[in-house]
Amino acid sequence: MLHFFSAKLPSDVRKASDVSHEIISATKLLQMKMCSGSVTPNTFISFLEHQGIRMKDATYCHQVKVCCSSSNKYRTIDGTCNNKDHPEWGRRGAPFTRIATPRYADGIYAMPVAKSGHQLPNPRVLSTRLFQDQPIGSRVLNNMNMQWGQFVTHDLVFQVMEVTDKGGIQCCLGEGKGILPSEWLNDKCIPISVPDDDQFYRCHGIKCLNFVRSVTTPRDDCSLGHAEQMNTVTSYLDGSPIYGCDKKLASKLRSWIGGRLRQESRKDCLRGFLPSVSDKFAVCDLRNSSEPCYLAGDTRINQTPTLAMLHTLLLREHNRVADTLSDLNPLWSDEKLYQEARRIVIAEIQHITYQEWLPANFGEYYLRYYGISPSTLYTRDYSPEVNPGIINSFGAAAFRFLHTVISDNIMTCPNGYNAAYLYKLSDHYFNPSLLESSPDSFDDIVRGIIAQNAGESDPYCSGEITNLLFKSHNKWGMDLIAMDIQRGRDHGIASYNDFREICGLPRARCFQDLANEMSQDRINALQHLYECVDDIDLFVGGAMEQDVYGSILGHTFQCIVAEQFYRTRISDRYFYDNGEMPHSFTSDQLKELKKASMARLICDNTDSVYYVQKKAFEVESTYNPKYRCDDYNAIPYVDLTAWKQPSIFD
Repeated sequence: MLHFFSAKLPSDVRKASDVSHEIISATKLLQMKMCSGSVTPNTFISFLEHQGIRMKDATYCHQVKVCCSSSNKYRTIDGTCNNKDHPEWGRRGAPFTRIATPRYADGIYAMPVAKSGHQLPNPRVLSTRLFQDQPIGSRVLNNMNMQWGQFVTHDLVFQVMEVTDKGGIQCCLGEGKGILPSEWLNDKCIPISVPDDDQFYRCHGIKCLNFVRSVTTPRDDCSLGHAEQMNTVTSYLDGSPIYGCDKKLASKLRSWIGGRLRQESRKDCLRGFLPSVSDKFAVCDLRNSSEPCYLAGDTRINQTPTLAMLHTLLLREHNRVADTLSDLNPLWSDEKLYQEARRIVIAEIQHITYQEWLPANFGEYYLRYYGISPSTLYTRDYSPEVNPGIINSFGAAAFRFLHTVISDNIMTCPNGYNAAYLYKLSDHYFNPSLLESSPDSFDDIVRGIIAQNAGESDPYCSGEITNLLFKSHNKWGMDLIAMDIQRGRDHGIASYNDFREICGLPRARCFQDLANEMSQDRINALQHLYECVDDIDLFVGGAMEQDVYGSILGHTFQCIVAEQFYRTRISDRYFYDNGEMPHSFTSDQLKELKKASMARLICDNTDSVYYVQKKAFEVESTYNPKYRCDDYNAIPYVDLTAWKQPSIFD
């Protein structure tokens, strides 16, 4: 957690946070003056929304006039100007959107409580009782599937925690020995208390898990109302973890030669690695200065070696594409090569996500049902009326299902050996040195991640993430599942029962009404922990549901995730298969882009991975055999000659 406690917010994020808390305070003050005991918090908020009451001095919301070029072929780095009518939609720093009334105790910002007015169940208790360390491996999906899902998450969602001018906020006594006294406790603190009988933490004397509220931001018009959290990346699937989402970082990541991104060479390695950060020990948990710590478009790059591996593959892909375009079009400028290579790589990311990753996880039937099934030709359903803002319940609950499929270990497979080596995940948080421990180690990790079964999507979680998350040199770490539950409450995410109703299931009046979606054992466990069925947290209830046929998710999470990916596609004017746009790919180019695959991405950007299964998000099997990388019929490649511009001398 070292980087969290040294982090400072960018000035624009800090300003937005300050203004949002002024608005929250003004809303609370107005509520106190206007509301009698007969007016519920939600009724008051509905009144405010209807009246459209704004801060009198809301200059913040009118500081920047976004000027957009109507003919721009390339998307902006920060997400502005994608929507011509609403150029601020989907930008870096936009508020999350909602599809359900938030569950704040006061309707504005206070942490939610049970229907009875009592405290909701302790998140750590829910984690240990419901998400036990009995992980079951998926029979089909591999760890590359999990890793691509994490990359997509980072492309779409990044909520950051509040900090002070001096850095991160500490809510616990030293070594987690207890919660800070109230007079010392920052008002952004919502620490998770650890029960005395906790089987793991009691052995280490831990009584408190640090937890700080997410940064909030004003609505675009600075109107009064409930708190909204900020998404500090763009809302589009636009490769922002590779390219960044602000101009300063994007510039820093470029080499400014031949359209390439910066990379570093290593002895005995044919292909490049990500550039190094300037202050390794402030970002990574390293043993010595010779170990790598990487710079990328997203600060979460160094969380695990496998995440850094995927970033590296995509960096190499950008530079491979830029080099090929330069050979085909020697007169193109650095800027032209960079923008075209970026445009192609983003298209490949979108295609792999919608053509391979979503079908592998959610099934072809449900993709067709929700209108996000991939097309073989152009699509023409771009909708400028749809706000691309990420749904809060997607980022703070539903898409966190990926945390339940994380494996205990990182597996490596040396080339030419029928052997595998396992490394504890908790020993490599914020230390990606496993990628460079030998000249072959990068490719060994790639071979391992496509061979290793992912965890099953169920309420069983590895102790590596429920006890040892970001442990550094300690014998204990954080609990990711408890953090997920607390984050949902911090964001005021509506209850599981509310989302059941939104997603077409009947509202449960009692716990037994959940029987069509959950096993009796899970219903009994929920009834033992929650006072009322209306109290169940969305993350908890969604994770307890049995998978729908052909999917790894239950009905409610499936509904929320599908809604988000539908919006992500139809709200993006630059989505790769949108037709009849000035910036659309030609039919020949689109035909080539639809050949992109995870398998080809691996083949083209590793030194010694010679065989890959065609469905690279699934383990090798009789139905999914490996093919040679030079078998272009089995694993097609994107022919970039479709981007060759005719010479004036041709």
